[in-house]
Amino acid sequence: MRPLEGLRVIDLTHVLAGPFATHQLCMMGAEVIKIEKPGEGDQTRGLALRPELRGLSPGFVALNSGKRSVVVNIKTEEGRKVIEKLVARADVFVENFRPGKAAKLGLTPERLQAINPKLIYCSISGWGQVGLNSPRPAYDHVIQAATGMMSLQGDDPKAPPIKVGFPVIDIGTGMSAAQAILAALLRRARGDQGRIVLDVSMVDASALLMGGAVASYWLAGIPPQRVGNRGFVGSPGADTFPTADGWISTAANTFGQFERMCGVLGRPDIIGDRNLMPKVPPSKDSFLTGLASDVLRNELVKAFAASPSEVWEARLTDAGVPASKVHTVASYLDGPYAGTGGVGAKLREHPHQPGKPAQILNEGFRWSGEVPVAAGEPPSLGQHTEQVLRELGYTDSEIARLRE
Repeated sequence: MRPLEGLRVIDLTHVLAGPFATHQLCMMGAEVIKIEKPGEGDQTRGLALRPELRGLSPGFVALNSGKRSVVVNIKTEEGRKVIEKLVARADVFVENFRPGKAAKLGLTPERLQAINPKLIYCSISGWGQVGLNSPRPAYDHVIQAATGMMSLQGDDPKAPPIKVGFPVIDIGTGMSAAQAILAALLRRARGDQGRIVLDVSMVDASALLMGGAVASYWLAGIPPQRVGNRGFVGSPGADTFPTADGWISTAANTFGQFERMCGVLGRPDIIGDRNLMPKVPPSKDSFLTGLASDVLRNELVKAFAASPSEVWEARLTDAGVPASKVHTVASYLDGPYAGTGGVGAKLREHPHQPGKPAQILNEGFRWSGEVPVAAGEPPSLGQHTEQVLRELGYTDSEIARLRE
């Protein structure tokens, strides 16, 4: 039995952050009913621009497999009545409208919790439900710019801002929303009968993701600076170095780790050279905080250039120094990750390659000793509309009238 079996989630989210949150709940066993707009559905289906995919784009399949798709026009009175009937039998309601839109649609926490007092209501937005910025629209890279995340990428303070190479804030927001919902469900399980309304925002998720940088400024008054590919501790052994055939990233943060790294590189002399290392901590476990320098880096670069990345990775790993060659996403998934067991959920069949299996990410962790649960099939747009309406008590004639 999966932990959320028997729980129903009404999902009025689209694109990435919201669907990622409800995807995690779905993978843990919740029944997720995804409400989609007529004709187009979730924008990630790409029906208009990529009709050959039949509304099952990789992005949609990855976050919506196993959900039930119901097409409802929530701008109509009868459409909202369908939502109200669903809410009456649900445990969780999730939406990611811009603040204020739910009120215009009559789908506020007050309205829906009057129908079902035990309903957990979760709102996901860019800037949160309160404050002057609340009405502002938001997308991942815009929030990266707004929250300072873009200013931290790279190593040249005069260089243009650089966004993280994937929608990190959307994913972080989805994780925060799933965590918040799980916490709310635990409150319910412990007997809390009060109103629960969750306010999850992209700006809060960004602050959590940059927790170290935020703490540096709030607690020490130090504005975080760009560090490029160096580790945040500032150790000379925590950096990314060119090799004979590519790049390697190392994390020799402690004095002991750095000493072993220098030995592997054939440069044990570095430890005693006060021009390269003006200070040496008394303990092998001490971090080499702030001891990185361009002069020392140049010596390490020369040493790493002698062999390929995989050779250094093996030698450093054997010496107890965290290190990895720099992979592409493809080489990582096909290589090291394939041997870990991973957090993938198997699809019965690839949506566009009949007879071929496929996989998507599951809830992001593993149950030790248990076989990973297979993912449900990705739904076509409105695939479960009539089925769900019948479960709500609608007759065939009423369903036909609603379809018209």
